[in-house]
Amino acid sequence: MTEKAYKQLDIDTEFKNLIRPLRKEEYMQLELNLVVDGCRDPIITWNNTIVDGHNRYEICNRLHIPYATQQFEFESREAAVIWICSNQLGRRNITEETRKYLIGRQYEAEKHAGCRKNANGYNQYMKSPETEIADSPDDLTSLDRKESNRRTAWRLGEEYHISSGTVQKYARYSQALDTIGKKVPELIPQILSGSYKISHENVVALSMMVEEEMQKLNRKIGQGAAPFIRYSESRREISGEVSKPTLQITDTPVIKTMPAFDPDAEVAGLTLTIPSWTSSIERTKSTADLNIISSSAKGRLEEALNELQSTVQEMLSVIKGDA
Repeated sequence: MTEKAYKQLDIDTEFKNLIRPLRKEEYMQLELNLVVDGCRDPIITWNNTIVDGHNRYEICNRLHIPYATQQFEFESREAAVIWICSNQLGRRNITEETRKYLIGRQYEAEKHAGCRKNANGYNQYMKSPETEIADSPDDLTSLDRKESNRRTAWRLGEEYHISSGTVQKYARYSQALDTIGKKVPELIPQILSGSYKISHENVVALSMMVEEEMQKLNRKIGQGAAPFIRYSESRREISGEVSKPTLQITDTPVIKTMPAFDPDAEVAGLTLTIPSWTSSIERTKSTADLNIISSSAKGRLEEALNELQSTVQEMLSVIKGDA
C-alpha cells in the first residue's frame, strides 16, 4: 500500500458501472466523512486502473484530500470484474436491482473465464503437462460449454441463495442493462438505484428500443418531481406523445387524441413489485443470524412485518369484495 498522496489513476467505464450508484444524500455524507476524517481506506487499483473507490477518488482529488492506493493482481479482466461484483454484493445497502445486475455480470464473467480453461483445469496462458500447448476456448464443444455454464450457475446460486435458473435470468437482465447503458448511460443509475421502477421483462424490452425513444424516456424521468417513477407511466406518456396528431390548419377544429387509459396499470405495477419484497425477505431469512441481532432491530422488523401482513389482508379483502 502506498503512502497517502495524489496520483493520476485510470478510470475504466465498465468497472465504474459495476459500483453501486450513491444517492445524493449518501454522496454528501461520504464527502463530509472524508473532509472530517480524511481518506482512511485505500483506493484499490489494478494496473493503475481503479477497481474500488471511484467516489472517494473523485471527492479527494476535488477537495485535495490525500489518499493511499493498494495494487491488486488479477490474471485477467474477467477476474477483476468477478472481484468487483463479489465485493459489491457483500455490501448491505445495495438495491435489489443492483444485486440482480451484479450477480448476472459475475456469472457472465465467470462463464467466459471458464471457457478459457481446458478439461484439465489449465487456462489459456499455461501449458498442461500432457500437451505442449493448452487447449484454446475454440476447442471446447458446445456441450462442454453448456455443462461448464450450468456448473457456474449452480455454484453462484448456492452462494447467493437462489436457483441456477435465476442466476441465468439475472444474466439476461445484466446484458439488457449493458445494452441500455451503451445508448443512454444516464438511465442505468436511475434503474439500479430503484428510482425508475421497471420489471425484468420491461428492461429487456427497453434495451430493444431505438436510442431516440430511450432519450425521450430519460427526459421524462428527469422532469419527474416524485422520488421514483414507474416504467408503465413514463412509457404511456411517451406513447401518447408519439401518437399525438400533427396540427393542421383547416376550417374544422382538430380534436386532440388522448392516449387510452389503462385501468390495470396501478395493479400491474404493484404485482411486479411484490416479488422483490418476497426475495428480500427470503434472502434475509437465509443469511441473517437472528441469534446475534439486537432485540430492538428484531422488534422493528416484527412491527413492519405485522403492518405489512395487515395491509395485505386488507387488500385481499378488497379484491374478494370486488370479485
